Amino acid sequence: MSVNNIDVHIADGYNYYVIQTPQKRFIIGGIPGRHAEEYIKTAASCDAVVLLTSKPEFSGGISGLLDVRPDIEIYGGSAALRNIKEIVNRPVNERLIKDNMTECGIKFLITPNLEWVDSVMAIYGDVLFSGQAFSGHERQKREYFREHLAVNAQFALNAVNRVEKEGINRIYPAYGKAGNRALLLEYRRMIGSIAPHGRAVIIYSSEYGYTKALAERAAKGLDCIVIDAATADPEKAAESINGATALLIGTHTINRNAPRSIWDIITRIDLVNKRRMPYFVFGSFGWAGEGIKLTDKLLSDMGFFRASKPVEVLFKPDQADFERIDKAVERIKAALI
Repeated sequence: MSVNNIDVHIADGYNYYVIQTPQKRFIIGGIPGRHAEEYIKTAASCDAVVLLTSKPEFSGGISGLLDVRPDIEIYGGSAALRNIKEIVNRPVNERLIKDNMTECGIKFLITPNLEWVDSVMAIYGDVLFSGQAFSGHERQKREYFREHLAVNAQFALNAVNRVEKEGINRIYPAYGKAGNRALLLEYRRMIGSIAPHGRAVIIYSSEYGYTKALAERAAKGLDCIVIDAATADPEKAAESINGATALLIGTHTINRNAPRSIWDIITRIDLVNKRRMPYFVFGSFGWAGEGIKLTDKLLSDMGFFRASKPVEVLFKPDQADFERIDKAVERIKAALI
């Protein structure tokens, strides 16, 4: 299918595009390896490939293409070129994309973390080749943004701000439905919907109410949101954490581990934008309190800032235990200044 001198190719929802400039014939974007045969036939007649990302889901046809066209030029950002050589396990005829550079009438924008760190976008005429961002498909706009772009909301906003200045009218994504300039406003609204709330978040799981009592004590000293992990939706709980300024996790121990409800939330936290966020862990235990120790170690290994050592309480907390919670909360506050 050809639209305004751009050949549009679709394979199981994945899109790649061919444009003929006065100087070269480019294929922009890619597909998974399972759809590589048709992609290779199309790309073999081109002079160059533009890697919008090296992510294997969108570069699966490159290895087979190089079998028939080892001389084809591969345009990509520095990270993409490094990655693609490791993916295809051979050297490539590489052409480095730099931010705002123009080649054969195609302008390139470096747009990292949408969703891979090596992501770029390309503009030809009034058309934006947006890669994984800005799909016009209704499900893509909601679900894909929430699952993949929301964790990089600031990067998405930066991309919207840049693209709005470029005078584009059509948007061709790497996956899903094409759209027009109005998509930028929709994405701006979605980004605004996940704005940070600026409060601390306390997540707790309590078997006998002892850890819950510690959580309630901590909440008295903070502007915070308190969430019971046992009844919370893990996705929504993680979204609250992603908008927070500090994190407190209270956990009991079951079978030498923290309960699954705690892990289900932790594994959904945004590790890019929340790195160095202050935290501390607390909880009641009956034997060795491994759940508290494991949770604390994991958060530290994930790059969060431990504002206080864990507050570990044997069974029911007393006044001295509550005072230890108070001191840990004060350390959290100090870390926020």
